[in-house]
This record gives sequence, structure tokens and C-alpha cells, in this order.
Amino acid sequence: MAELTGETHDYWVKPARSWALRASPLRPAPEDLEIYEREIRQWHETARSVPLRALLLGVTPEIAAMSWPAGTQLLAADLSRPMIRGVWPGLGHMVVCATWVALPLADGMQDLVLGDGSFSVLAGAAYAAMSQSLRRVVRPRGLVLMRFYTRPDRPEAPASAFADLRAGRIGSLHAFKWRLAMALHGSLEAGVRLGDIWDAWHDAVPHPEDLARERGWPLPVVLTMDDFREADTRYTFPTLSEARAVMAAGFEEVSCHFPTYELGERCPILAFRPR
Repeated sequence: MAELTGETHDYWVKPARSWALRASPLRPAPEDLEIYEREIRQWHETARSVPLRALLLGVTPEIAAMSWPAGTQLLAADLSRPMIRGVWPGLGHMVVCATWVALPLADGMQDLVLGDGSFSVLAGAAYAAMSQSLRRVVRPRGLVLMRFYTRPDRPEAPASAFADLRAGRIGSLHAFKWRLAMALHGSLEAGVRLGDIWDAWHDAVPHPEDLARERGWPLPVVLTMDDFREADTRYTFPTLSEARAVMAAGFEEVSCHFPTYELGERCPILAFRPR
């Protein structure tokens, strides 16, 4: 994740600095990487594209360090310079500062496009623009792999998320963060303002150090909630049907995987081929 909705790119300075404190589902887990690698391997066995030209939306270091087919030319695109400077591992791969909805790439030249939660930093019409942008740059027999963060069809009440938090029924601050964000979510156009997530958190958990001690969670991890304080940036979480609908105009879905980790049912990995 690295584009923005509704605020200067400076928002990403804090996430870049605290990136090492984040974990699944905010970052891909080993299970996600295994799914990515398997889908790429199976596609490549048929396509035999050499060299494989792959585009990564964002600078997710775990994906850059995956096992790629020999000779892969991986290019990452990210609009946030703080994220590029603070998170991108390099590893011989290239990176460009660019918006995903208007990629500075030639038509039909990418064999593979891969994103990890990328749509959730877009809103409204940008969803369709993103889908169209991906369709333009991927080659006709290429592959798009996307992990979506999806909110449930039946909204969860914020009080339910906080009740599970207090009762010890949530395994990590990272999973709680997404549950609360989705519980406060409006329409796909409106999403959820990050500052509103922090306000709800602060009202319910005014002393996060107490929660950290009770749950046995590292306090620096719990304090990553403060990255949201007063932030006007918005995240969006489509339902699974909304995610599928936005891709359907240009792509055919070929697989859908639900990871087994906490909140994995809201983090499906979908594979698409161009129509």
C-alpha cells in the first residue's frame, strides 16, 4: 500500500518509520507469499515468458524478496518517496515513483502485475481507473495477482471489535486495527478516515500501555495506532463482490485463495487474466 486518498503524501512518513513493527495481515504473511509464488510458478510453466517482466504495486519488501523465476525483471511503482526510501529493499530490482492509475509504462508490456492491499488506498472512481490502468499495461496472456482487504457484507459494529479486544479474542493489534477500520467504514466512495479510527481507539483505549500489558503485546506495536492521529487520509475496503466487480470489466478471475491466518477470510488473494 502506498498511494493516497485525500491527503499529502507526507502521511506515509510515519508508516515508513514504523514498518518493522507491522505484521500480518497488514503485511503479507509466509502463507501469502507461498500463494503468490505458486500462482506465478504455475502461470510461468505455461507462459514461459523470458525474461519475465513483473510490476509490483508498492514497495512491499517481502514480495521483492520472494522466489522469482530466473531472470525476472521486477519493477516496483510507488507514489510515496518516504516509503521508497524507508521500505524498499532494492535487491537489484528497480523502483519508480509513479501513480498506479496512470502508470508511466508502455501498453501490454508487463507479464505479471502484483499488488498487496493496493486498492485500499484508492477511493471511488479511482478503483475503475486502477483496473483500467492494470489492463492497459499487462500483456494479453499475462497475470494479475491481488490481495484485497475486504470488509464483510454484513458490517461489524465497532463495539463488537472492542468487546473482542477486551475479552482477549483478538490475537494481534494488527488484526484489530483492520477490524476497527472496517467497522467504521462507510460506502466504498467514502471509506474510513484514519483520524476517525484513532478517535474511536482513543475514546475506548485511553491508556494503551495498560492494554499492551494485559494482552502481552509490545507497547511500540500498540502505539502504531498513533500513526492515524489527526490523519485525513482515507482507506477503503471493498466487499469481495465489489472487488470482483471492479476487475470484471477487463479481467477474468481464475482463482481465489483465503489464507488461514487471523482475519485471512478478509484478505483473499485473487488471480486474474485479461479478457
